[in-house]
Amino acid sequence: MTRICLLSVLVLCGCGGADGPPMADVSGTVTLSGEPLAGAEVHFLSGDFEGYGRTNAEGRYSLVRGAPVGECSVYITKSPEMKPGEELDTSIEGMDAGQVEAMAAGAAGDEVEPILPPEFSDPAQSKLIFDVPSGGVEDADFKL
Repeated sequence: MTRICLLSVLVLCGCGGADGPPMADVSGTVTLSGEPLAGAEVHFLSGDFEGYGRTNAEGRYSLVRGAPVGECSVYITKSPEMKPGEELDTSIEGMDAGQVEAMAAGAAGDEVEPILPPEFSDPAQSKLIFDVPSGGVEDADFKL
């Protein structure tokens, strides 16, 4: 009987869950030239799995679902902010938050200069790597 209960628990829980690899909580701080980088999106990638978080005013982030345990490539993006006094017309019916954000990014014109260089912000070119421990981490800091 004990053997059947144990086997049932192992089958139901699995090693990494039915949806992918084991995940761990990850949080940290992102700075740019020594200053906190507010409003940046932090992405941890491993295979087909991605952890995502956004930095607050102090540059702190916490990944929403955690990150895959083990070596992850990391990329960090930051959209340009609108200039003071600029307003965005969000009255278009049916516009969702993603569309509003895309409009804000393009508000300065067709040529939007990236805030972070590709070695930090482009998933294909990023040189940022972080080894996520199985117990999670609270100091996954990136000094850009």
